[in-house]
Amino acid sequence: MIGAATRVGRGILVAGLLALAAASPAWAHASFVRSTPADGAVLAQAPRVVRVEFDDDVRIGPRNAAVANGGRSVLAGRGRIVGGKTLVLALRSLREGDYSVRWSVVSDDGHQEEGVLAFAVGTGRAPPVATLTARGIVTWERVLARTLFFLGVLAAFGAAVFSLWVLRPLRLDRALLRPQAHVLFFGFLLAFLGSDALIHAAGASGTRFERVVQAAATIAAVGGAAAALAPVYPWLLSVAWAAAGLLFLCPTLSGHALDRDQPRVLAPLADFVHLGTAAIWFGGLVSLAFVAWRAPDAMRPQIARRFSRLALGSVVAIALTGVARALTELSAVSQVWSTSYGRTIIVKTALFVPLIGLAWLNRALLLDAFARLRRSALVELAILSGIVVAVGVLTDLRPGRVAAAARVAEVASPSAPLPPPPPRGAFVDAKQLRTLAVAFAVKNAKATVTVLGPDNSGVNGLDVRVDAFRARPCGDGCYRTLATATPSEVKIGGRVLDFDVPLRLRSGAAILRRATRAIATARTLEYSERLASSPEDVQESSVRIVAPDRLAYRVRGGPEGIVIGNRRWDRARGGRWVPTAQTPLRLPVPYWSRASRNVYVVAPRTITFFDPRLPAWFHLRVDARGRPVEMRMTAAAHFMVDRYSGFDRPVDISPPSR
Repeated sequence: MIGAATRVGRGILVAGLLALAAASPAWAHASFVRSTPADGAVLAQAPRVVRVEFDDDVRIGPRNAAVANGGRSVLAGRGRIVGGKTLVLALRSLREGDYSVRWSVVSDDGHQEEGVLAFAVGTGRAPPVATLTARGIVTWERVLARTLFFLGVLAAFGAAVFSLWVLRPLRLDRALLRPQAHVLFFGFLLAFLGSDALIHAAGASGTRFERVVQAAATIAAVGGAAAALAPVYPWLLSVAWAAAGLLFLCPTLSGHALDRDQPRVLAPLADFVHLGTAAIWFGGLVSLAFVAWRAPDAMRPQIARRFSRLALGSVVAIALTGVARALTELSAVSQVWSTSYGRTIIVKTALFVPLIGLAWLNRALLLDAFARLRRSALVELAILSGIVVAVGVLTDLRPGRVAAAARVAEVASPSAPLPPPPPRGAFVDAKQLRTLAVAFAVKNAKATVTVLGPDNSGVNGLDVRVDAFRARPCGDGCYRTLATATPSEVKIGGRVLDFDVPLRLRSGAAILRRATRAIATARTLEYSERLASSPEDVQESSVRIVAPDRLAYRVRGGPEGIVIGNRRWDRARGGRWVPTAQTPLRLPVPYWSRASRNVYVVAPRTITFFDPRLPAWFHLRVDARGRPVEMRMTAAAHFMVDRYSGFDRPVDISPPSR
């Protein structure tokens, strides 16, 4: 059975090469793009959610939080990922004040990323400062876990190669079966401890990294069991060798080499060879120090010489593939000293260069003095372990190209100015165009189109047409053209939006005053709400209000909450109610402010208007008594439709029974 191990081991190596060469591109590091609200924003209207956008797919991290700057949590639920790249954190009802948010995500290669932002609710407030803090990209727990994992992989795979290519040709594999098994078990144990710690650190994120590391933990457990029983059942040594080969695939399958911006074949192949030759050197030294010394004295020089030839090729391959991997991870020479990733490569190289000299000295002068060679091999192992620690740091850092790109994005994407508001006296309306808010204004045969992106900045460079007229830029996100008396069609990049413009403008101020009074003086209020930031990101909820401070809401398929005075209760879907303190609310209040203007009648009992404090455009329909029936609000990444179903009807809002 042991004799078949050579074929098994070589088969695993070939399978690994084929798997890596055929691997498809995978998502990897995700960089922060923007947040809504932005850090330091001062808002007139309290947001319902915080949206954090990234340039790549992410999963929810373990440390998301949102608090009032006095310490009270305002986070409603765990959060969710929308469209793969946007983290959405739902908030409880907010009053005027300062708030801090910590976002936490996990990219597909297992890297946890965090950031903080602060915003204020209330016109005229000073820009707030975040009271929450974020952890750095690298933590000692993750570095320790990755170091243990890599040490275990290198020791197990290198020991297997040493047994197959050094001991077996010398017919010493059976004679040294027990120490071989001990070294393999030690490697599998380290790999299991490291992978288990990495799994717990990643949480249930569902990333590529997590899935591969879970597989690694299982392989390490099987290999460790086989190695432990091999002295009793020698045939299990071949199982341990095969497990070492499978375990060896895991670091490449879970790491930077499969990032989608890496060369599809070159990067994983270089990573595979780099890791494999490092394992041959490291695991071979472990075997030389702890297995070969048990061989007969006459055989030790032969073992040392055979390993020396194998190690020489490994050192050359390590140097060449290390350069290749650095070239794929760094996009400029300056990143060697300007990024943490590059500086860690310098440390790794500084350890590697003298190690080569020590290794050459050992092989040249000590091959026939095995006792001294063993002591020198232990020194090599200590230095190699330091290099493995550097590798643990490297794999937890953003590659230099990613870190540099993130800094460029931060500099190149400052907060853009808001587009100019619509002219006073103009008729206004707005609609959603996928993720864009498109506002329309008409005055004196001139049409103005305003296009807002999800980050509340104007979108430029669009082909905008109003009926048959092409609009010209008039500012950030602003387009203007001549128009007919009642233009009705706005075309943006081939997509058409229709607007109803009245022939004669009639003020809708009286209708707006009655609607505002109807909401502000209502004893009870019931409505359904549809909130979207894109066609794919839609949330529907029902809301009940009892004046002056009671509110109950339920999100379809999601959380629900109850607020009564200074107490509130929240629960996730089907979960238990969680009570917390609450600043008393003053309810009900309309979404629009007293600063609203451009109020005109667009249809019977229907008005449109603009609120510059948000900014937002409203389309409001009322009943014969002036009470709102349907309100449509259009703002950046905030497309909301409220349908009112009850005013002053009996409504009971009580604490939950359980």
